[in-house]
Amino acid sequence: MKTDGGHEIDEKDLEEMGMAAGEESKTSNTSLEEYTGTCKFCGQMGTANGKAGLSEAEVNELITCHCECEKAKEYAKQKEQIQKAKARIAETFGPAAGEKALDESIVENLVSFVDIIAQKKMQSVTVDMGRGLKARVSRMAKGSIKVERTETVKASFEE
Repeated sequence: MKTDGGHEIDEKDLEEMGMAAGEESKTSNTSLEEYTGTCKFCGQMGTANGKAGLSEAEVNELITCHCECEKAKEYAKQKEQIQKAKARIAETFGPAAGEKALDESIVENLVSFVDIIAQKKMQSVTVDMGRGLKARVSRMAKGSIKVERTETVKASFEE
């Protein structure tokens, strides 16, 4: 779903925070309520729909993701990048990778590195699993997050 700031944030991500954007989730029977909250960057008040029982922090997060101020737009964009990178790690290295899937604890660690890289505390991380397999998560020059799987097959013959 697109936020008012023009950035796409997955409904599943909003549901994890207990929020929905304007319509009821197809997977839950939770009713929606209209909330009023404040953008955590500019302080502007706004309204949005979310499932019943949201905390004040969750309401403000929802409002922030829909705010038009520049910092909120940046925040929503970063949140989208983080979400996409984590999904890409799950696709590339998790159970969706089939027989090429890595151990669950390795995948969890790769996912945790996404947050650190997005916060600009680290530029990249490369994990070498041996047997020619490497996983790399890195921040690119324009701020995007890159997920990379490298499998090297080497054959050498000596006679």
